[in-house]
Amino acid sequence: MKLLITPSIILAILAILTPTAKSAEVGSIVFTVSPRSTVVEREGITGAGQMVSAGGRTLIFYPNHPDDFGGSGGMGSGISEDGGATWKAQPDDWPLPKMVDAWADRLWNGDLLAFGIHWVPDPKKRGLTTAKDVPADAYSIATSKDAGHTWVTERAVINCAAEFGIIARPLPHIFEDERGALFMPAYSWGRHGNHALLLTSPDRGRNWTVVSSITTAAAMVKAGAPVTTPWLETTVAITKDGSWLAIMRTGSNAAAVLMSARSLDHGKTWSAPEKVLAGPQRRPVAGKLPTLKLLPNGVLALLTAHTKNHCRLIASSDGTGREWSEAHIITSLAGGNAGMTVADRDSLLIVTPANRRIDAWRVSLHPQQTASPAPLAAPVNVTFAERLLSWSSVDGAAAYRVTPVLIKPADGHVDTQIYPHATIQTLDAEPKLDLGRQLLIGGTYVFEVVAVDHEGRVSSPARSSETAN
Repeated sequence: MKLLITPSIILAILAILTPTAKSAEVGSIVFTVSPRSTVVEREGITGAGQMVSAGGRTLIFYPNHPDDFGGSGGMGSGISEDGGATWKAQPDDWPLPKMVDAWADRLWNGDLLAFGIHWVPDPKKRGLTTAKDVPADAYSIATSKDAGHTWVTERAVINCAAEFGIIARPLPHIFEDERGALFMPAYSWGRHGNHALLLTSPDRGRNWTVVSSITTAAAMVKAGAPVTTPWLETTVAITKDGSWLAIMRTGSNAAAVLMSARSLDHGKTWSAPEKVLAGPQRRPVAGKLPTLKLLPNGVLALLTAHTKNHCRLIASSDGTGREWSEAHIITSLAGGNAGMTVADRDSLLIVTPANRRIDAWRVSLHPQQTASPAPLAAPVNVTFAERLLSWSSVDGAAAYRVTPVLIKPADGHVDTQIYPHATIQTLDAEPKLDLGRQLLIGGTYVFEVVAVDHEGRVSSPARSSETAN
């Protein structure tokens, strides 16, 4: 007999295994990131795409065409078989050909479901396009029962009530409730305004209808967000306490705050939108294309990015998203369309686009723990030159942890804010780390380095002098 592990079972297990907010207060989450790896370098990349893991492999699908909102199409793909450390290119337009965008998600039974967008409405005709203008091949799905080795493709249909206008963009990610119904965020444009929507499918992605309007541009303006874009990119996740949390984009500038809304009735109704605030100072979180993921260890993660203000990750230690840690920098050289998937119990895999390439980062999130200091000497002679950080080797060290500390951005970077940087753990005991393609150009930094022994204990820190990147 097969045991069906549903979302409600997972949430019950998390409630038992995960520390409470009292034992893991907001801000006590440790952010540790692997050294940067490159997924692909090629012309035409405009976003990092999205990933899905199954069968010991991680698949990535990314747009490989200009960001012209439907003027062109085509997708690239790749596979990692070592948790994102290395990547191999896969065929273009696989498994869905000539899509404007596509991604895949893993369902509870292990199947992979890819959703592809072949058509999007002309943004210059917002409010004028109607359902009769939507072509029959606007959307497609592909299903794989063997971890992405083979796929079965078919058309998908989204039925949108006239009161919401038309679907402008379905959005990642698809998720499933305990009844087996599928859900997916989207945004719509209509004569009476723009909506962030929640869609549902009862038949494994073939047909979709609108469950609810999560919020509107007008409601977010009323809540204090000067909405300056029609691209109401939205992410939705089931949180650890069973409520559903939605995060919405409001603009394209670096200060465009993200907004949140919450549902206590499985997405039927939503609270009024409010600003996403993070850290002890409750700083507004701004960015594009937000992504929410609940890790098996009970931590809820939120990713967002902006070309002028880093790719940042924040965490909710109790898994509810009601309080958030300070944002941590993953990389300062990234476009706004980053992607994220759960890698294992306490780690994520993040991909970021920059300068005709996609980079990957393995990030672990776990509560701060008090540990005995390692019986190791502190590193010395920490120097930074030509993007390479080096230091003297420490006897007995198994690895090192490096924390870049941004002191100030370069002159003229008025939109760039200072945040803590996720600590980078080296892959071995080599006393050096290549920091190229990730630090803020022209920024002033110091670097803190500790040695790590084979039991995970750390030495006292060493600190470099201030230096410009």
